[in-house]
Amino acid sequence: MISTIGPLELLVIVPLALLILCVPTFIAHRRRVDRLGLVVVVSVIGAATGLFWFVALVMALSMRTRGPAPMPGMSG
Repeated sequence: MISTIGPLELLVIVPLALLILCVPTFIAHRRRVDRLGLVVVVSVIGAATGLFWFVALVMALSMRTRGPAPMPGMSG
């Protein structure tokens, strides 16, 4: 099955897969969770198994945050 994937499909599939794998990290960073590094590590490990990716997603959505995120465009 993998041998039937052409170069054009790979140019679409690989970046899309990497983007999906980074979703827990993006969410955790946006929410400003306390232990962002832990979410990143679990997400990277989860890239190989898939199960830990869901764990990283739950962690990113439920971990304690460092306070409200600054408003975009506001200085100081």
